[in-house]
Amino acid sequence: MTYSLINIVSTIFQIYSFLILLEVIGSWILVSRVRLPDFVYTLLHVVHTLTSPLLDPIRRLIPSMGGLDLSPIIALILLQVLQGIVVSALRGML
Repeated sequence: MTYSLINIVSTIFQIYSFLILLEVIGSWILVSRVRLPDFVYTLLHVVHTLTSPLLDPIRRLIPSMGGLDLSPIIALILLQVLQGIVVSALRGML
């Protein structure tokens, strides 16, 4: 039972990390002003809505450097550390 909980928690962290990567790629697409189907813009909006609670506070703490936004890198590192802590805590419950 605990192993399945560990797998679920790890999967949630991996999905959120993937969403952050989609946010980065989406920002590049929006900057390039390429015309895409409407569903892509809707998808990018949903991804932004899901990732902004983590990325926005980091952006306030560490502003972009010459147009380079480092918040996704920091968020991905934080997610990896947090995932390790949570999974270790769950394993300790065995």
